[in-house]
Amino acid sequence: MFDNLYILVNGLCIYHGSIENVLRYFSSIGLTCEEHDNPADFILDVCQGIRQLPSIENQNQTQLCRYLNQTFTQSTFSQSIHEQIQNLRNLSTNSKYQNRTLSSKSILFEMWFVFQRSVRNSFRNRTLIIMQTIVPICLAILVGCLYMNTDKTIDNGVKNRFGAIFFIVSNQVFINLSALELFMKERLLFAHENASGYYRVSTYFVSKLICDILLLRLIPSIAFSFLSYFLIQFQQQIDKFFIYQLAIFSTAVCSASVCFFVSASVKTIGKFIEKRERSTCITFFFLIFQV
Repeated sequence: MFDNLYILVNGLCIYHGSIENVLRYFSSIGLTCEEHDNPADFILDVCQGIRQLPSIENQNQTQLCRYLNQTFTQSTFSQSIHEQIQNLRNLSTNSKYQNRTLSSKSILFEMWFVFQRSVRNSFRNRTLIIMQTIVPICLAILVGCLYMNTDKTIDNGVKNRFGAIFFIVSNQVFINLSALELFMKERLLFAHENASGYYRVSTYFVSKLICDILLLRLIPSIAFSFLSYFLIQFQQQIDKFFIYQLAIFSTAVCSASVCFFVSASVKTIGKFIEKRERSTCITFFFLIFQV
């Protein structure tokens, strides 16, 4: 499944090129792979000296390695590889290539592609989609059934509504703990792509933030608010409903923001509880207490 192979034996190259030509090359020098033989096993046998060349008598692995290296160096395959390398060198010394810096790219251009990839990765993660859509809907129905037809009196009614609001806010805080893995999983990929000049740090952060807030915070909060509000039968006024919706969305964003802070601060959850991360841990629990 490789595109190209670079085969070394005792530090000497015996083949360098595409995977499609490797068997054809060895066959041209007298090392033929049988019809039902595994090509990978065949190449290993060649490297270990198990496959013998009929043109060389009393050969050992060192002699075979030197012969294969000289043969490949003089072949057309080696010449084509050198031509490709030379073309890449010429391209790297081209003034247009050198002047193509990160600043020449538009921020919106970078953000569009990073946002597209974030959206696709979110939809490919079925577990995350289920957790952020189906679970809030089920919890909204559960809360609505628990506090349905709540008494509207001042004594019991107010207590029941406070209990419903407290239960709803607690659920919103814990449901959005999935944001902890937002930056942890792609830390190495981000470091590689940012060092290669693919995009800016701000571009990556804003794109991931927009994708997470729109897909995983806004849509589930709307579904949760719509179901729970009318099942509990809060004040049946459109302005009150939008205030309730704004409060639920703000709680979700606040909880996710704390998780963003932790996700960007540590590499793994395990390190989060180590002694060297003690200050971060204290800050995290303080922010949770504030929420």
